[in-house]
Amino acid sequence: MAENTVENTITEKYLVFSIREKRYALPSKIINEVTALEKVFPLPLVPEYVLGIINRYSVPYALIDLSFLLLKNTSGARKVIVLKEEVDKLALLIDDVIDIADLPPEKLMEVEQEEAALSGLVSAFFEWKEHPVFCIEIGELISQIKQDFVQQEA
Repeated sequence: MAENTVENTITEKYLVFSIREKRYALPSKIINEVTALEKVFPLPLVPEYVLGIINRYSVPYALIDLSFLLLKNTSGARKVIVLKEEVDKLALLIDDVIDIADLPPEKLMEVEQEEAALSGLVSAFFEWKEHPVFCIEIGELISQIKQDFVQQEA
């Protein structure tokens, strides 16, 4: 008797975006929206990569310059990824949205720490349309931001 095997491949969607000609990704399930950068309300005594607060539907979000945080270069970017409130009230400044990748977990590969001058915020990557795409670890990103705020207060 022949068995019928049906492959149920579990995939996860990632938003692929660019920062300074490099490609990065976040799981789409943590993203609320992508929008154009509007008015930024500056904040005193914050880490350099925190540009201030933006207002999204009467909810304040801390605006993080990912280019400065990851690559130590300020950005002239004008697009923003707003995370879901359940994750944290963060908005991430990016250059542009490139695509949505639908990936099975086995396509993610570990990043060698010596090759990733990305301050520990990236631990995996995948190939997408002949380009490496680095997956940002949102938990690590939030942890680093909180740690930097504590150090800023000291």
